Amino acid sequence: MGGPVALVDCNNFYASCERLFQPKLRGVPVVVLSNNDGCVIARSNEAKALGIKMGDAWHLRRAEFERWGVQVRSSNYTLYGDLSARVMRVLSEFTPDLEMYSIDEAFLGLSGFADPDALARQARATVLQKTGIPVCVGISTTKTIAKVANRTAKKDPASGGVCYLPNDKEQTAALAKLDLGDVWGVGHRIVQRLAEIGITTPLQLRDADPTMIRQRFNVVLQRTVLELQGTPCLDLEQDSPESKTICCSRSFGRAVEGFSEMAEALTAYTSYAAQKMRRQGLATASVVVMVTTNRHKPEDAPYYATRPVRLTIGTSATPAG
Repeated sequence: MGGPVALVDCNNFYASCERLFQPKLRGVPVVVLSNNDGCVIARSNEAKALGIKMGDAWHLRRAEFERWGVQVRSSNYTLYGDLSARVMRVLSEFTPDLEMYSIDEAFLGLSGFADPDALARQARATVLQKTGIPVCVGISTTKTIAKVANRTAKKDPASGGVCYLPNDKEQTAALAKLDLGDVWGVGHRIVQRLAEIGITTPLQLRDADPTMIRQRFNVVLQRTVLELQGTPCLDLEQDSPESKTICCSRSFGRAVEGFSEMAEALTAYTSYAAQKMRRQGLATASVVVMVTTNRHKPEDAPYYATRPVRLTIGTSATPAG
C-alpha cells in the first residue's frame, strides 16, 4: 500500500441518519432499534451518557427510556444504505484509493499527499456539507494504527474530529491511553489468553515478538502486532469480495406461536435473502433455517434449532405459489 492510510468513520451513523431528516432529534438522546424493534443497535452520544448499551432489549428498558425522554426510532436500512453511498461518493472525490470497510467506515490510501491532516479535515468538512453526516478521521502508517487514531479523534474534542499519528512517539502516546480490548481484532477471549502470558496493555502487545505470537495464537494476531509496530500487513481492498454466506435474520416484536405465522415470516425472509443474492449476481444450492427462543426471557425454556436444506441446483429465484 505505502504511505499514510486514513479510517473515516461516521459518528453514531444510524442515529445521525435519523437526525438528518428530523432536526428535533438533535441534542436529545436517540436510539435506533433492530428489526421489529427487538434491541438497541445505535445510540447517540446523549443516549450513551445515560448508560444505554448496544443490545439492550427495548421491551425490558422501555419504561426507563420513556422516563429519560429517549427518542426511539425503528431501523430504516434503505435510508442508511442510501446515505452511506453518498458518503462514499464524496470520499472518492479526494482519493481513488478507497475501501468501503462497512456501511459507515472506509479506509483511504493517502500516498502522495503532502499534508494528510489538512486533506482529512477538508474531506470531513465536505462530507458534512454535502451529506449532513458527521465523521471522524484517523490517520497513521497502518490500518490498525489508523483505527487507534480514529478512536482518539472521537474521544478527544480538541482534535476537531481528526487525529494524525505519523510517528512512533505519537503512536505510543495514543496506545498508552487504550485498553487492550480496544485494539482492532483483539476480542475478549484473546485478551484473557494474552493476560496468561503477561500481555495486558496495547503497548505490551506492540512490543511482543511477532513469531512468538504466531506460534501461541495465529497469523491474524501476528499481523496485528506487526501493524502496531508500523509494518503494513493489510492492503486496501478496493474490490468487494463476493459473499460466501448471506443471512437474513429478524427478531419478532412479540412471541410467535402459530405455524402459519412462522411459515409466513420464513417465506418473507427467504425472499429478502434471495433479493440480496440477485443484486450480487449470486446463487446458492444450500439453505439453512435457524430458529431460537427469546434470550431476554430466562424464565422460558431455551430452544435453538437449525435445519439445512440442499437444493438440486444453485438458484436465487423465489417463484410464487
